[in-house]
Amino acid sequence: MANAQSETLQLQPIIEIKESQHLVLAPTVGYYSAWPKPGAFLAGGCFIGTLKVLNTYYDLYLPEGCYGRVVVNEDRDIALAVEHGRELFRLNPDKDFSEPGEQTPGTCPGAEDIDTSGGGYVVTAFTTGIFYAKPSPDAPPFVSEGQTIEKGKALGLIEVMKTFNHIIFHGTDKADTGVIKKVYVKDSQEVKLGQPLFLIE
Repeated sequence: MANAQSETLQLQPIIEIKESQHLVLAPTVGYYSAWPKPGAFLAGGCFIGTLKVLNTYYDLYLPEGCYGRVVVNEDRDIALAVEHGRELFRLNPDKDFSEPGEQTPGTCPGAEDIDTSGGGYVVTAFTTGIFYAKPSPDAPPFVSEGQTIEKGKALGLIEVMKTFNHIIFHGTDKADTGVIKKVYVKDSQEVKLGQPLFLIE
């Protein structure tokens, strides 16, 4: 039996919207550390810190659809004791992916490969597993760069314990259609929760 204390698990924070900002709140009681720097630009799938609960460490990842620059309203020590619902930081969404220039992405899985200066919607992995670009080894890929897609289109598969789960395009906040601008992962590649998979414009 694996020793649970040696594993790093994953959690998502609670998100509330207040005065046009995203409030990022602690999902449970614990000690919060490794938080993003004030002013860093974050988006869905970004690593936002570690929460220690008893003797177990949880990596926190920002949910899809949240973005903005980090705002912290207090000085902090190395680790911050938090209660359920305690504010960790805020995100000011005044600047988004469509604005070129001085963006400094936070510590996002695969962020160094993402060119968002031209705008776009990032589809991230909803779980950790093996990504498959094709429905079968001999079949063509579900999608390719430059392809126009519609809401409901399968973009690929993620295998978890021999179960294959479709990655479905649910549309963006602006449209139900889009164009595959970039595919960030290769067929049969291992992916992690929140890792960017596709850029859609």
